[in-house]
Amino acid sequence: MTDITISHREMRVAESVSRQLSNALTRRKLTPAFSDFFVTRLAGMTLLIAVLDTAKLGDHSPYICADLLHQLSTDLGGMPVYLSNHSGIRIVILLSPLPKLARKVNLPLDVPRGKLAIGVRFTGQPVLLDWEQFLHLAVLGSTGSGKSIFLQSLVSQAIRDDMQVLLSDLDQTTFGMLEGHPNLAAPIATTPPAALELIEQAIAECDHRAELFKSLPERPQKLSEYNALAVKAHIEPMPRMLVVLDEASSVLTALGGAKGAMGQALATLGWRGRKFGIHFVFAAQEFTKDIVGPVRDQVGLTLCFRIRNGQMAERMGCKGAERIPDNRPGLAISDRHGPIQTYFVEQSALGQRQNLLPALSELERSLFTRALVEGGRLSRAKVIEWGGVTEWQARKYLEAWSLRGWVAKDAKADNAFTITPKMLVLLSNHPTAPTASSQLQPAPAGFNPISFPE
Repeated sequence: MTDITISHREMRVAESVSRQLSNALTRRKLTPAFSDFFVTRLAGMTLLIAVLDTAKLGDHSPYICADLLHQLSTDLGGMPVYLSNHSGIRIVILLSPLPKLARKVNLPLDVPRGKLAIGVRFTGQPVLLDWEQFLHLAVLGSTGSGKSIFLQSLVSQAIRDDMQVLLSDLDQTTFGMLEGHPNLAAPIATTPPAALELIEQAIAECDHRAELFKSLPERPQKLSEYNALAVKAHIEPMPRMLVVLDEASSVLTALGGAKGAMGQALATLGWRGRKFGIHFVFAAQEFTKDIVGPVRDQVGLTLCFRIRNGQMAERMGCKGAERIPDNRPGLAISDRHGPIQTYFVEQSALGQRQNLLPALSELERSLFTRALVEGGRLSRAKVIEWGGVTEWQARKYLEAWSLRGWVAKDAKADNAFTITPKMLVLLSNHPTAPTASSQLQPAPAGFNPISFPE
């Protein structure tokens, strides 16, 4: 076991912070029912971990509210405060300076399907979100801060995951290379009225999907449930949709602000979209005061790249973003995961469609190639025999491939799985994916200080 030595100075600081933490909760009429305090080291950081006795708290929601973390950080003189509720509720305070993040981290080609890769934390762990649980996203950043490259990274991952995309780009500099891409559900919006039409199209898609949900007797409650039932019923599954509104503040201001037509449309999309697999991203250089509130009500994650206004950064839960140096593009402060070096993607690569096709693993490529040679069918038995996988794994593979439209049951061939034209395009246009990147390996066992529940 590794010896962890905590200095006397660190222990004195920890004792002082413990008292301040209890007082801060009491001032907010919350119960400082701590069952334990301990100090530890993780990835070169010294952490104070305060364990709450959940049996004495009553309603837990005030203790896991993101606003509380910002308030506690302010009370503690700006010390970073995080939360873990994987096993109980633990408030974590960083006592030592933050480790330095890498200046540039390329977007891996092997992001797991159904996941969205945001970037890398100062612990070296990747921030991976599940599209199924993905809440809407707010992104702030000045010119040259890395905001546009981050948005390009999000869209490239969405396209790789076979999602439809709706994009608004007033300056025509962020997404121009994607003009005419087959995954675009509509032309890229370049004016505020066109952006409003784009959001209205997304709301109309919610209406369409609601009718499809009702058409199934099982009445699914979310897109993954609908798609699983659709495959069994030989109905075409529906893709997720990503809506990105760049320069959102300008668009909202031009169309009447938060209470105008666009503000109302975004509010509607916010509460309806997630159920139907439609997610949106607000992005702007800054948000005016009347917009901050409505935006925060709609999003589940905020990322602030370098911005000028410290008060705005604090209101959005990203205190410190105003201090990000000019020479650190891609570095952002998040309201849930602390500092993150977001993933970098080459702008030129976005114009090459083969770079946006879903990556095939070596196993998948070999299975589909062999199936083509032997008539285009791919049964569960063949997946087990050729791939050396278990029956459960073979079933999961076929379910996933069906949802992605890579295989389909052929009624004329006793409902056997057959390879689709979509898979033929992938086989002919996309190289095999590399082996799993170390950046995307599961986090090591142990306490994770910067996780937050969805």
